[in-house]
Amino acid sequence: MSSINSKIKIFFLLFIAVGSIYVFNTWSPSSYAHALKNHFGYESIEPDFGKPRAVRSDEWAVVTPLTQAAVRNDFKRYNETSLYREDLRINYGIPIADWGIIFKPTMWLYGLVNPAYAYSAHWFLIFSLFIFGYTILFKKFGATYTLAIALSFGLYFTGFSQFWWNEKGPLFAIFPWVIIPLISNMKLIWKVTAFYYTAVFWLLTNLYPPIQISLAFVGFIIILTQQPKIFTSRKIIYILIAAALAAGTAGYYLKDYLMATSATLYPGGRHSMGGEVPFRFILSWFFPGFNFTWSYNSLIGLNMSEIGVVGMYYYIAIAFFLNYKNFHNIWQDPQQKRVFLALAIGFNLQLAWMVLPIPSRVGMIFLWDNVQPSRMQFASGVLLALIASYTANKIGLIFSLKRFALLAVFIIISWWIFKKPFGVKRTEDLFFLPILFVAYLIFKKYRNSAHELVAISSLIFGIALFGRFNPLQSAWPIFNTPNNQTVQYLQELQKFNNGTLVYPGLPGAIANGMGFRSLSHVTATPHMDFWRKNFPELPNNELNHIFNRYSHINPTLALKPTLLQADAVLVPMSRFTQNSRATEISQYEHNLSQHGFFTVEKQNGILLINGWGGWPRDAKRHDIEIMFDHRMNQKIEVSSILRPDLPINTNQRISALNGFQIMIRSENTEIPRCITVIAVDDAGGGRTILNNPPSIPLCQSPSP
Repeated sequence: MSSINSKIKIFFLLFIAVGSIYVFNTWSPSSYAHALKNHFGYESIEPDFGKPRAVRSDEWAVVTPLTQAAVRNDFKRYNETSLYREDLRINYGIPIADWGIIFKPTMWLYGLVNPAYAYSAHWFLIFSLFIFGYTILFKKFGATYTLAIALSFGLYFTGFSQFWWNEKGPLFAIFPWVIIPLISNMKLIWKVTAFYYTAVFWLLTNLYPPIQISLAFVGFIIILTQQPKIFTSRKIIYILIAAALAAGTAGYYLKDYLMATSATLYPGGRHSMGGEVPFRFILSWFFPGFNFTWSYNSLIGLNMSEIGVVGMYYYIAIAFFLNYKNFHNIWQDPQQKRVFLALAIGFNLQLAWMVLPIPSRVGMIFLWDNVQPSRMQFASGVLLALIASYTANKIGLIFSLKRFALLAVFIIISWWIFKKPFGVKRTEDLFFLPILFVAYLIFKKYRNSAHELVAISSLIFGIALFGRFNPLQSAWPIFNTPNNQTVQYLQELQKFNNGTLVYPGLPGAIANGMGFRSLSHVTATPHMDFWRKNFPELPNNELNHIFNRYSHINPTLALKPTLLQADAVLVPMSRFTQNSRATEISQYEHNLSQHGFFTVEKQNGILLINGWGGWPRDAKRHDIEIMFDHRMNQKIEVSSILRPDLPINTNQRISALNGFQIMIRSENTEIPRCITVIAVDDAGGGRTILNNPPSIPLCQSPSP
């Protein structure tokens, strides 16, 4: 026992040392460098390990920018730096200086230290909660410390965990700590108090019902196996009261968000039925890399996050090495039989929801009509890991060369059928076999360690396959990067447009995260009054259909707002730009100097003119006059476009703000035979005529 305790102390001290190094370097799993590099021009910012993933936009375009906004907003509830002044009490746990911070302990460093350290500490604490929490759960089901730690890390290094980690990690990590008090030997008062606190912590750090509902079912199964008497005693009354208080506390804190969301078309109007998980997803539970390549390219069409499952080679290895002759030991022991059946029934119920077309009204029994089947992957993976480890602990393993050979043949044949057709170099999954063979050689010396060696072999494979997905990114540039030329240009453009940044190509909330009062943003709840004010001509039903939802708001050249997808809206830029206007003319002076350039194209009945004008750097307005071979008699929409190439290529004589886009509805399918574009300095009266593209001549003005 003393030997085990000393090993635990060493592991704990090592964990603290790693955590200290991690936070000292302000490391994080963030892919925010993608935004800094591709949208703000910070070319030199790279992770210390790995690379940012564009697919993780939920993190780098939403959660991290909103955290930046909270920091810039002095941790106030309402985002005063935003055009929409939205409430930051939303589904994502944002560090806000209100009473809710009591239930967000991983965020307590915000406001006390540089936010880069607070951000890093939050993510390391979430990681620590995951590892220690699942270690305790596996221990409760009979695992040794070594096995429990290996399986906890094994769960962490799976596809679903890693592909969703930097946004949904808190959901996975805090869950065990909601259950642990209820299966502990604490006194009832402390049991109930700890359960209440951790449940609120879980709900407020990241509210995402599809995963929380499915994990709550797993929690019920775990309690049923570990503390069955709790359901037949007065304790259950106190626990139910604590659960109601936890839900009530979280609901009260988020009441404005929940009320607003419940009336939305998305996600409020979303209900699911069972059966959308394809066969290849189930297959990848046992062959973790069958659906993608070593370089994280999906082989089945969906993006990497969407194909993540809790797959480990541990499952299939256990199935081949189990000592099935001892299975009667479980069946003859009433307690072991009860635990095994509870885990197996729970897992199969979730499996049925994932693969069978079960009507949503049936799923309502467990609230699963609110759970997309693909989002049940983590919960079912936890149950499958518990079943495999519990069964192996109770009936033992036969770690023989013969069984290893059978397993190897099975893996190779499966790979040949399901993976090799995607390309001869797709051999990622075969990497597990030499790892397991080394484990077998070690087993010949340490005969009592078969289970631990199988779990460690699976873990090594998981680290190699999934451990490179999330980068090791310093959070320092997220919160402390000085303005570069691109950001300064955007600041000028915002100032030029009366304090609102209207610019395409800044996805999610990244513009607001960098301090801009930007039209492009992410609003967790709809702002119907704002949109009704700006688009009064839209019928109410159309306005509701487009904007009554969680929205990524994307400025674009368009004549009217449109719904791009369930959570993304395209908004006309011109409705929010006040410093440019265009006028159709029929004549102009003959002696104008030429400066600037434009191009022309036709798209879906829209005439698009892109270019730059010769306005002076101090021009307060960028007005345009335009002439065609015939009168268009249509509204001309003008938007300022940032052109960083202009000052670079003109020795700083032309501002990056001098770019523009013009959009005109045109029923004529042909591009006009001639076009004249004139840049007008409204303040100084200067007028310059832009150079035409070679294929389109200048329209000649009639003689006076």
